[in-house]
Amino acid sequence: MSDVTHRTLAIEGEFSLAQTCGPAAWVGHRSPRHQWHAGTLTSVEWEGDRVVWRKVRQRPAGGLDIMGTASAGCDADWAHRVLGTGIRLPEYSDPTVAALAREYPGLRPMGDGSLFEGLITSIAGQSISVAAAAVTQAKLSRSFSEPVTVDGRDYWPLPTAAQLAEAPLELIRQSGVTWKRAEAIRGVAERQLRGELPSDADARCEPERVVKALVGLPGIGRWTAESAVLWGVGAPDAHPTGDVALLRAAKAAYARPDLTLKTLDLLAEAWRPARALAARLLWTKLFGPAPTGEKGITTM
Repeated sequence: MSDVTHRTLAIEGEFSLAQTCGPAAWVGHRSPRHQWHAGTLTSVEWEGDRVVWRKVRQRPAGGLDIMGTASAGCDADWAHRVLGTGIRLPEYSDPTVAALAREYPGLRPMGDGSLFEGLITSIAGQSISVAAAAVTQAKLSRSFSEPVTVDGRDYWPLPTAAQLAEAPLELIRQSGVTWKRAEAIRGVAERQLRGELPSDADARCEPERVVKALVGLPGIGRWTAESAVLWGVGAPDAHPTGDVALLRAAKAAYARPDLTLKTLDLLAEAWRPARALAARLLWTKLFGPAPTGEKGITTM
């Protein structure tokens, strides 16, 4: 294709695409807009009024090799929003998490790309598994745009705020969400268009304040708000209270089968000011980083 370009992007500090892209591998082929395969991340999103794609690989000497239809001038912003390249692991005093940071030193917080997108994926994923949530996202995305085909596979970006705000609830419901969640998705889109949602920068830097601001909006409870700041913008200190996969990971890493969700929250206080990055380290230890060989994709 004539509009496909090849370029490189430098990343400051130690960076591992495979460690960062574990979440893309864990959902396998279910995500409508991401796929990890044989050391390559394929990512699709809106760029203005067009849908663009990137194929991204780690450079042996560091940084990224990128090809695709997205504007090269937007690569650094995309990497910052989606791969969390502006956020690095801190030094942890907790010896268990510190050991994981040494094991996965190149991990950055991969995310949805914005607080708005984090809210949409979190509402769509309420009370269902990670795999089922990815399927729901795919059904939602297919209702709002034509597919983009990359290497024989079709991809769809998440709908824009304008698309969702103007959509009939019946159309949003076709994704499989309940009426109440369809109303919440459209309500979030309307608030985004009116400029009533917190900024991505605030969500990244002050996750607890932003969670408090979001809780109580129609269809948004604490789990949804926490998930949105954690996965939407990769907030370093967001904490996923009540996450059973994190509890499972902590039980294994700390060799403490007696841990409960309550005691996990207390344990997580030692991870401040980067509780979310500690959670990602624990999840990565449990589920593994993205595989780099030809054997393909792991699933949760």
